[in-house]
Amino acid sequence: MTITLPAPVQPRLRPVPYEPLPGQAPARAAPAEPPRRTRPSEEGPPGGAGEFLDAHRAATRILRLALEVLDGKRAPMQLEPHFAPRPLRYWRAATGQRVTRAPVRHGRIRLCTPCPGVAEVAVTCRVDGTYRALAARLERADGRWRCTAVRLL
Repeated sequence: MTITLPAPVQPRLRPVPYEPLPGQAPARAAPAEPPRRTRPSEEGPPGGAGEFLDAHRAATRILRLALEVLDGKRAPMQLEPHFAPRPLRYWRAATGQRVTRAPVRHGRIRLCTPCPGVAEVAVTCRVDGTYRALAARLERADGRWRCTAVRLL
């Protein structure tokens, strides 16, 4: 049995000018420009991917802060700029009823945006050895996300 191999392919080389012509300054490579960050209002139509990412960042930041308050690592008054009055009262009551045995650990944050300017969040948390669900609703007002409803189930 005879095996025939295809003929080797000759590499194709193309000349690349890398030296300046006489009388020209050498070209320097410019650093790559970082991507231009835009404000959420400039990221396209409402309810787009930009708003989803903005809502996810805000939800992560706000709920992490809320869990630190639940642990007793932060004062509840630090939630005032991020929470509406009713959920803030609920969270203060939940914090007062808990006897801290172990720090709260949160799992993956699940987020959906049912309409523009609204985000609903579900998080699994391990509170004192028990897995619990944290549900929250965030709404955008004046360019900021605020928690308008929260429940620790």
